[in-house]
Amino acid sequence: MTAQLASHRHWPLNRLPLLTGAPELGADIVTDMSPLPRFGLRGSGTAAWLKAQGVPLPDMVNQVAEGDGLLIARLGRDEALMLPASPSDGAALKALRDAWEAAEGVKGYDAYRDEGWCWLRLTGPGTRDALRLLTAVDTRERAFPVGGVLQTRAMHLDAVLLRGSDDTQVDMFFDVASSDYVAAFLADVLPGHRLVRAAE
Repeated sequence: MTAQLASHRHWPLNRLPLLTGAPELGADIVTDMSPLPRFGLRGSGTAAWLKAQGVPLPDMVNQVAEGDGLLIARLGRDEALMLPASPSDGAALKALRDAWEAAEGVKGYDAYRDEGWCWLRLTGPGTRDALRLLTAVDTRERAFPVGGVLQTRAMHLDAVLLRGSDDTQVDMFFDVASSDYVAAFLADVLPGHRLVRAAE
């Protein structure tokens, strides 16, 4: 999906109120980040191509690395998810996607994570406690550390969870077709969390 098409995509949770300004201190928030860019590659050649571009691909599966304006989650030997390091700056991600589209030869395949996956971000001091309500897997620091990835079941769905720079932020990815169900689930299970959407 090109950046132009992505900007006009009608995401299922577009009805959520827009997050404007900085969140209030101490607030627990679930933000729909789905309108923002992301790029997934998988299949033979993915790791080699990313490394050839200088992307700091983690050595181990289920880890996240950061560098040059990107967050890179390694989901498999030849599978990775790339996000902008800052929601307001997708230039590095766009440059990587453009390079991949222009490249020839073995380079992996587009996993269409920008189309197929909804992206929610939990932030706030209640994030750690919220995770215990969303998944049965162990999300304590030793099992799910900063820079870690969980590929598991959450909210009764297959999901990928990324731990942010501390235990107050977690990114969740799941099938976009389940967006409405998840919004209702979170409103019921996490009534203290404010549900909003990020600006494109």
